Amino acid sequence: MSAPLPPLGLQVVDSHTLGEPTRIVVDPVAAGWLAGSGTIRQRRDTFRRDHDPLRRALVADPRGAEAMVGVILAPPADPRCRFGAIYFNRVGYLDMCGHATIGLAVTLGHLGWIQPGRFDLETPAGVVVVTWHGGASASFENVPARRTARGVRLRCDDGHEVTGDIATAGLWFFITSDHGEVVEPASIPRLTARGWAIRRALEARGLSGDAGEVIDHVVLLGPPADRANQGCNFVLCPDGAFDRSPCGTGTSALVGCLHEDGALAAGAVWRQESILGGVYEATVRRDADGAIVPTVRGSAWITGETVLRFGADDPYRLGLPPRGAPGGSP
Repeated sequence: MSAPLPPLGLQVVDSHTLGEPTRIVVDPVAAGWLAGSGTIRQRRDTFRRDHDPLRRALVADPRGAEAMVGVILAPPADPRCRFGAIYFNRVGYLDMCGHATIGLAVTLGHLGWIQPGRFDLETPAGVVVVTWHGGASASFENVPARRTARGVRLRCDDGHEVTGDIATAGLWFFITSDHGEVVEPASIPRLTARGWAIRRALEARGLSGDAGEVIDHVVLLGPPADRANQGCNFVLCPDGAFDRSPCGTGTSALVGCLHEDGALAAGAVWRQESILGGVYEATVRRDADGAIVPTVRGSAWITGETVLRFGADDPYRLGLPPRGAPGGSP
């Protein structure tokens, strides 16, 4: 069976979370793409098998933007949840995305689909508790954060050695402050190159997540530019773009590691600064099973409400052909 083409027009709402773009598909036709039984994860996998060209059509060039994450809403399978959501970018799918979850909450509030308060969201990573605080402010209580390897030493093909931790909080991260670069905007090209070198070193060592997942996010830590904050980061994302926000899932993984190390008490606020200066506030708590549960709060703003057009005679109706990202994956 051939994959369906997008309709001639599709309603979306765009936002940015501290500079990182999100596109929420709000057109009713999209619900049919995730129809059927099964969990959100299972329906996401069916979408990937049957409808994947729609992903690039929505977020890749020429309609999308570098670093954009798309979100499609679906009825949840979990009865505790009000919504289900799948996340994707120009190279694939994400089990969870913090900046897009904040953007989703602000978008739902903007549309009048929710009121200020909390709701449960079923994601491929698990149930995430989302709160819209009104206006541009939202937070999410993420799935538990776990560190699976501490003090991993890597020899990179650029001649550098780095030491860092492997951790997860819905996505997989290599987190390091031992990377030899200055974390500042002027260094973004060098930081990007170092991040790709680390990605290649992880793959060469055969290091992966619990079930063989690619460790496809690299977090390079440094001191904050603003003394009101505790840390700054550069985050290399799977599509080769850097995260304009401080990375919600990456911050979740980081504060989990900090708490495990005794460097962040339960309930204490950690202010994480992005390389562009945006700030997330994060806290952790222990649940009844002892798992570390992070909460991240940030801000998002609506940038557009539009109908994407997919002309029948448009040679790039499904997006431009994939191209290789510098130093790594397509």
